[in-house]
Amino acid sequence: MSSNAIIIILLVLNISLFPAISALNQEGLSLLSWLSTFESYSSASFFTSWNPTHQTPCNWDYVKCSRDGFVSEITITSIHIPTSFPSQLISFSHLTTLVLSNVNLTGEIPPAIGNFSSLINLDLSFNALTGNIPPEIGKLAELQLLSLNSNILHGEIPKEIGNCSKLRQLELFDNQLSGKIPAELGELWDLEIFRAGGNSGIHGEVPEQISNCRELVLLGLADTGISGQIPSSIGELKNLKTLSVYTANITGYIPPQIGNCSALEDLFLYGNQISGKIPEELGLLKNLKRLLLWQNNLSGRIPGTLGNCSSLTVIDVSLNSLSGEVPVSLVNLVALEELLLSGNNISGEIPSFVGNFSSLKQLELDNNKFFGEIPPTIGQLKELSLFYAWQNQLHGSIPDELAKCEKLQALDLSHNFLTGSVPSSLFNLKNLTQLLLISNKFSGEIPPNIGSCNGLIRLRLGSNNFSGYIPSEIGRLHRLSFLELAENQFIGDIPPEIGNCTQLEMVDLHKNKLQGTIPTSFGFLVGLNVLDLSMNSIGGTIPENLGKLTSLNKLVISANNITGLIPKSLGLCKDLQLLDMSSNRITGSIPEELGRLQGLDILLNLSWNALTGPIPESFSNLSKLANLDLSNNMLSGSLRVLSSLDNLVSLNVSNNNFSGLLPSTKLFHDLPASAFSGNKELCINRTQCHMKDSLHGKKSSKNLIICAFLSVTVTMLIIFFGVMLFIRVRGDTFRKNDDEENDLEWDFTPFQKLNFSVNDIVTKLSDTNIVGKGCSGMVYRVETPTKQVIAVKKLWPLKNEYGYSLKITEKSDVYSYGVVLLELITGKEPTDNQIPDGVHIITWINRELREKKKDFTTILDQQLLMRSSTQIQEMLQVLGVALLCVNSCPEERPTMKDVTAMLKEIRHENNDDIEKPNSLGRGIVSNPKAAVHCSSFSRSSEPLIRSPPS
Repeated sequence: MSSNAIIIILLVLNISLFPAISALNQEGLSLLSWLSTFESYSSASFFTSWNPTHQTPCNWDYVKCSRDGFVSEITITSIHIPTSFPSQLISFSHLTTLVLSNVNLTGEIPPAIGNFSSLINLDLSFNALTGNIPPEIGKLAELQLLSLNSNILHGEIPKEIGNCSKLRQLELFDNQLSGKIPAELGELWDLEIFRAGGNSGIHGEVPEQISNCRELVLLGLADTGISGQIPSSIGELKNLKTLSVYTANITGYIPPQIGNCSALEDLFLYGNQISGKIPEELGLLKNLKRLLLWQNNLSGRIPGTLGNCSSLTVIDVSLNSLSGEVPVSLVNLVALEELLLSGNNISGEIPSFVGNFSSLKQLELDNNKFFGEIPPTIGQLKELSLFYAWQNQLHGSIPDELAKCEKLQALDLSHNFLTGSVPSSLFNLKNLTQLLLISNKFSGEIPPNIGSCNGLIRLRLGSNNFSGYIPSEIGRLHRLSFLELAENQFIGDIPPEIGNCTQLEMVDLHKNKLQGTIPTSFGFLVGLNVLDLSMNSIGGTIPENLGKLTSLNKLVISANNITGLIPKSLGLCKDLQLLDMSSNRITGSIPEELGRLQGLDILLNLSWNALTGPIPESFSNLSKLANLDLSNNMLSGSLRVLSSLDNLVSLNVSNNNFSGLLPSTKLFHDLPASAFSGNKELCINRTQCHMKDSLHGKKSSKNLIICAFLSVTVTMLIIFFGVMLFIRVRGDTFRKNDDEENDLEWDFTPFQKLNFSVNDIVTKLSDTNIVGKGCSGMVYRVETPTKQVIAVKKLWPLKNEYGYSLKITEKSDVYSYGVVLLELITGKEPTDNQIPDGVHIITWINRELREKKKDFTTILDQQLLMRSSTQIQEMLQVLGVALLCVNSCPEERPTMKDVTAMLKEIRHENNDDIEKPNSLGRGIVSNPKAAVHCSSFSRSSEPLIRSPPS
């Protein structure tokens, strides 16, 4: 407790014990009484001026008095005084202003607040107040400002607020309010600001009566459940400057009467379900500055009348179904800073008049039907920082003039038909951080002056016709995190200088004509997540120091000429989820260390090499692995170690030298014969194997039979005498154990006719015979009296009450998430009546894919089959992730972090080529719908999205 707080307490006690000595009036005493309730006395230092020896509190900090000496204003902001509403002040009949903002007030607003009959300004914002808004606030006839925003208030907006006829500012946003907006608010004729956004429970339509508030300047209802159509009476609000009803449930069309809101500056209606056309009447809004209509269902053309709104700085109509060409009349919008048209069906050429927008910072035209060439006039945009035109039908080359946009940070022209070489001058842009030219027809070499573009973070030039050597100057790009040059015609060695780019997270050079070896300098890329060098002509051995890449998730070096051994150091890459070394010339045995990669869950592919030796015993640790391919090697030994890999969805061990019996697990039973073909000594059919052994015995010579008989006889005699001696020594121990075993009640569940009894089994369930351990029991190897080798699972007993007391863990969350993924893929609910036999979705999928061996597309939602083959491949990979999540054994399920990494990797592999720079730049979007399309989420838009009032 601070000394200041002690002094205050002593003074209060002194006043209460010796009132005749104190000259402080009653209002001062009430303030001190409230001060004494503070739980945190560290705040007392802010109130040292509250001196009880004064006659009045008029000279105290945060307090003002009227000419008559009564307290008229109390204003305290941003001081930590966690206490409840000061009921001690209710008697302050002359109080006109009470501001207690951001001071950690708790508890409820008392109904007695209606006694502040003189109150004009009441601000209790940014606290932790709970409960309902008391209807007694309606008694405050003089109230002009009511700010209760950013608390934890719930319940409905009291209709009694409509009695506060002088109210000018009503701020209720960011609470937990519910119900409809009361029509009585239409009686507030002086109301200028009404903000109730951020209350998801508020529903219903915008009341028609709101048009009676003719002085309204700002109407904010964003992030609510407001539905229905914007009332046409909105046009009567001639003073309205901001209409902010984004990320709600607004439907219908934009009323043309909105053109009568002549003062309107900001129209924020994005993230709704508005349909119809953009009304031509918007062209009447001469003061309109920002028009945000993105992510709706708007159709038709962009109205040419928008060219009359000469004050416009931002137009964002992305993520709609707009068509037609960009109107020529927009040439008049010389103040335009952002033109965002992404995700529509807009066609025509990119208008050359965009060069007139001298203040333009962002130009987003991606995902449309633009054709023709990129106009050289874009080079006139000296303020341009972002230009997106990906996923269109553009032809021609990149104009040299684009290099004149000195402030350009992000350029994405992917997925077009652009040709020619990349202008070398483009790499002189010091501010360029992201250059994406994926999937075009660019040719030529990467100029060496790329090393001058030292701000570059993402360089993605995949799926083009680039040729020549990869310039070593790339090693100067020390901020580079993504390097993708895949599917081109690059030749020569991989420059070791790439190892200097220590911020790299992805290196993708697959499907080129690269030679040489894997640079040992890659060992310095300790933050690398993805390394793909597949489908080249790379030789040499795998560098030992790749084991230093402990953040690596995906390593693909397949389809090369790599020789030598698999380095043991790869076992140190603990985050590895996908490892593909197939189609090389790798020799030697599979190192035991690979079995330590317990995070390996997507794929392990070592096929088409020259590997020898057995499968390492450590492979039994790969319990999360979904796909394993060891085919077309010279591996030998048993497949027994794979019998414990319960999560395997796909397995191929064909064309090796494996021998012995095929493990008798469901996976091996369900796999097609082609998965094991080409292993002459591998016994796939047990009955046939026994017949072959019998025929072989008949062909053996008589001498061998005699020798074997004599050997067996001698051996049996030795064993007999040994057993007799052992029984005499350990007889007591055996009898004791027999007594204990007889006390156990065995529940023996055979699934077919068996030629052995339970007594033949239970005596063999010893630790020396354990071959595996699962979530529900121990698995033993038992040989029956008839020399039949079987696997026996001994289930662990669980107490009944344990089943009822299990807590929900992260693993159960992962299971639920897996079910959700299966729902998304199949279009069916977990217990859908469309599923045959009424089984659960997981059971149904296992039947279809594993038992019936159907193609995975048979379980896919039929609407998804119309997607591209690339997207269908994505779905197959997501199915694999989902099946990992719903593993029946919680310990074998991946963590949510693993699931996230896998799903991200799927996007990297199949769809990252259309990833947008600054895709998260617009800040946190509270409505999940707003994250559907990333192209218009740009960093320079961040102030727009955060600043619109709610």
